[in-house]
Amino acid sequence: MKPRFRQSMNWLHTWSGFVFAWLLFFIFVTGTVGYFENEIDRWMKPEIAIVNEPIDDLTILNKAQQQLTANAEDATQWYISYPSTRDPYIDISWLQPANKETGTRRQWHEKNLAPNTGELITTRATSGGETLYRLHYNLHYVPLVVGYLVTSLATMLMLIGLVTGVIIHKKIFIEFFTFRANKGLRSWLDIHNIFSVLPLPFHLMITYSGLMLLMGVSFAPVVDATYGEGQKLHRQLYDETQREAAETQFINLPASDLSLQSALIDAKSRFENQAVSYLGLIDRNTEQPGFEVWFDAQQGIEFATLITYRVVDEHVQIEQAVGKKYSAAKVYDVLEHLHEGLFADIYLRWLYFLSGLLGAGMIATGMIIWVQKRKKQQTGFINVIDKLNAAVVIGLPIAIAGYFYANRLLPVDMVSRAAWEMHSLFIVFVLCVCFCVLQTAKQAWQRMLWLAASIFALVPLVNMLTTKHNIIVSFKNSDWLMLGFDLTMLLFAAGFALAACVLKRRKAEGNAEHIIKKGH
Repeated sequence: MKPRFRQSMNWLHTWSGFVFAWLLFFIFVTGTVGYFENEIDRWMKPEIAIVNEPIDDLTILNKAQQQLTANAEDATQWYISYPSTRDPYIDISWLQPANKETGTRRQWHEKNLAPNTGELITTRATSGGETLYRLHYNLHYVPLVVGYLVTSLATMLMLIGLVTGVIIHKKIFIEFFTFRANKGLRSWLDIHNIFSVLPLPFHLMITYSGLMLLMGVSFAPVVDATYGEGQKLHRQLYDETQREAAETQFINLPASDLSLQSALIDAKSRFENQAVSYLGLIDRNTEQPGFEVWFDAQQGIEFATLITYRVVDEHVQIEQAVGKKYSAAKVYDVLEHLHEGLFADIYLRWLYFLSGLLGAGMIATGMIIWVQKRKKQQTGFINVIDKLNAAVVIGLPIAIAGYFYANRLLPVDMVSRAAWEMHSLFIVFVLCVCFCVLQTAKQAWQRMLWLAASIFALVPLVNMLTTKHNIIVSFKNSDWLMLGFDLTMLLFAAGFALAACVLKRRKAEGNAEHIIKKGH
């Protein structure tokens, strides 16, 4: 029974991974890139004025409030973003209400603030890091619900693949310390095991949590059967189950004195050791506006602390969010925070990033193993799969690099510029697929690796030629995000070049071995 059981699990492991392998690779890569979405935003908005020296919180508020008063008097919400390690600049944003007379729709506006002069800086329209991150669950061009459902199905098969992978490898942790070089398929299996076992807790967490985060769509029939059908009822269920728990109290502050400034001063006295991340003024031009003060969280997996000030019965009431009200929502919150990693500092974020890359590597090596096991068949189908593997595994990173190129090369005043950045990503990806299909499988892998190395190596050069930034200037100005981005591109270029050299050497060794055998 045991051999048969493990054999059946082996079959399930192979096919649960293969069916959605390309999509899972896409999800892992774009999701992993998203752990640095703020840093990508910084690079894709080179006009931003960064803050190099400490600025008093009240000084930032005064400069920002002057611009908001001048440019967003009719807005229903104001927000001021304070400089932080991940976002070392000052931003203001406001929500402009819809205007039936002019035909304008409800819209958010965002501007960068020069730290010295307080002047507004207009940055280029860009899809930025957030849109790149959202690719891993909305798939961009498909309807949102379809994207969620397809992603949920792929994630479920990924979870099955992980569990069955543990079952079929009885000596999985022993095999983790085993690597047999120059052994063909055996070497690929060893690499696959290393990529799978080393970050296994991360893989299980990220897959299970991803499945749970989309359960509102994937398990919609359950909600329909128990709560009612329709988007309105679904929204009502979500609002009720995700209700926030809060602690409230009245403070000794005259209601007439409540303002962004007084709220900031009071909040800072309560959280002396925490940095302010946002100030918000919500429900503006109403009888009961709210003043929000956000702080960076210092411990646990919470990424922010929120205090809201309002006038209630002619007294100032403060409300501090303390998490979700219900147990199920608390569990959901934990899974969401673990999945997104917003609480992570720079070191933990890099660990998330590397674990995600290992996950993508696990899927990629699984795709290669699937082909290697069937190459003796020499069928046209297997050869096409091999070429498409090269197109996906190397073409997707090239397409993401193309996304960065589009940010620098498209005209700044171009209509629908942000949308065309994302179109450029998929256009480059399709071109990579076409290029690989027209090559032999060996040529496709070799040439795509060199192409990827060249394209990533040129990203800092393109940045230097199209903006005022380069590696030296970024270092002198202490613009660590811009510098880190350029250096990371060079690191990826070196990685692809190294892989190309190894593949070339393996090919030469294989040809030499073939000639020797033929001579005998």
